[in-house]
Amino acid sequence: MPAFALILAAGFSSRMAPHFKPLLELPFPGGPATALARLCALYRSEGVEPLVVGGHRFEETRAAAQACEARFALNPKPEQGMLSSVKAGLCALPEDCTAFFVHPVDVPLVRRMTIRLVLEATKQNHAKIFIPSFQGKAGHPPLIRGELRQILLEKDSADGLRGLLREYGGKAQTVATADSFILKDMDNAEAYRTLCGLAPTLDCLAPQEAAALLELLDVPPKGMAHARAVAALASAFTDALNEAKNAGLDRRLARSGGLLHDMCKGQPKHEEAAGRLLRGWGLERMARLVEDHRDIDLPPDMPLTERELIFLADKYVYGSRPVSLEQRFEQKLELYADSTEACEAIRARRGRAIAMARRFAGESGTSPETTASDVLAPALSDVGDMGLPVKMCEYS
Repeated sequence: MPAFALILAAGFSSRMAPHFKPLLELPFPGGPATALARLCALYRSEGVEPLVVGGHRFEETRAAAQACEARFALNPKPEQGMLSSVKAGLCALPEDCTAFFVHPVDVPLVRRMTIRLVLEATKQNHAKIFIPSFQGKAGHPPLIRGELRQILLEKDSADGLRGLLREYGGKAQTVATADSFILKDMDNAEAYRTLCGLAPTLDCLAPQEAAALLELLDVPPKGMAHARAVAALASAFTDALNEAKNAGLDRRLARSGGLLHDMCKGQPKHEEAAGRLLRGWGLERMARLVEDHRDIDLPPDMPLTERELIFLADKYVYGSRPVSLEQRFEQKLELYADSTEACEAIRARRGRAIAMARRFAGESGTSPETTASDVLAPALSDVGDMGLPVKMCEYS
């Protein structure tokens, strides 16, 4: 039996009146959707069966659940609080349910990454409760083993779900994620407006989240230093284009992509591996930024975007130091001097990088090499010789 998700949508939305939180729309990347519909789709995408618990305005909630092909359970006494909704949902679950998420409908931006990481944690750990966290802060949704179902049904309203979490807190497994949205709810109108601003970014990560993902992936110090340098330079390139021609590029997106461009370094075709991983988590825009950073051929009629600036920034960074394109590619040619095919491919990539650099310089009015030296100048303080070592390092 697959895991289930109890989507709690029975409350009165009193601080949102006259609006009803389950049916409020948010502007997601794929188009507007209600909080309820988005959560049902989220869980289905990870093989988890959604069960919506309604109470206040239950006819509308049930119709919305049916439109999402989700199960529905009625809480006849929603005024008794969240625990009453949890119990109503638990009573509607199949007896052989192995685990269930508890997800309030007013936390609608949780990413697929979080759900998948929590599910994977259940296969590696025998804990009874799994709680996602971002930078040490616990968030939604917790996942609870089916064996605790009866214990939770016997809880009173004064203790409830929080009491169960406290009781098993020492045995609960915290699951680190790079998803800050596990902490974001729409408890009132102001919070809803905030979430409407965040919803379009669901398919990418903020710089803070990107940095957290590198830690989650145990990227070594040299890799972290290289990522930070490329991110800083990509941001600078973005600023230069925006100032020169009002390009409308997102420097935070460029920084995040710069941080993650080598996130799968060490794997075969690491840029493609990173794209697959991010796309599997629903981070489509993030995947497009990193999967082509090794080589890009941009047609003249296509504009420079954050994607191309990340590619260009990577070519001007060796380790965490600035490097010229000549140095960068000459070293590669020396390494593969015995392979005619490899050298031809390297020269082709060099030609495309040079063309990209010239185009950036023409559109921004700035030299990418000078910008790299200026942005990464602090890295030079502990470097005596700007010549490259005989062998390229892992992160270059």
